Amino acid sequence: MGKTAFDGPVYGAKATLLSLSKDAVSTGPALTVRVPPYEDWYVTELQIHRQSTGSTVFGASLLDDSTVVSSVTLTSSLADLSTWAGVTPDGGEYEGARIAAGSVVSISLNSTGVHTNVLVRGFTRFIDSTRPS
Repeated sequence: MGKTAFDGPVYGAKATLLSLSKDAVSTGPALTVRVPPYEDWYVTELQIHRQSTGSTVFGASLLDDSTVVSSVTLTSSLADLSTWAGVTPDGGEYEGARIAAGSVVSISLNSTGVHTNVLVRGFTRFIDSTRPS
């Protein structure tokens, strides 16, 4: 049998799309990025981890051009907790909610004062040949 090898990342491979780590957390937008113009993002999971004790209701939301794609909430004040939420797939997809090329994606937090990590996982789909070299 022959070997299949790729030169660089494989479009469609599941990976971390966004990662946020903050010591001093404040309510509201914590991270904002723009999706590259040559690919769509398909978000499959949103995960949150809190390292210290804090509010009994602590959460994060993922927004696509100000529309909530997914949100996740911790409902305990204990330290070192994490949880995740799967994202409802778009029609015609087995997995992943589409965030179109050029969209503004942000992570918003709903509590203050605790160290937190947020991961957005999914895959990319190449859509245009205008990718810079």
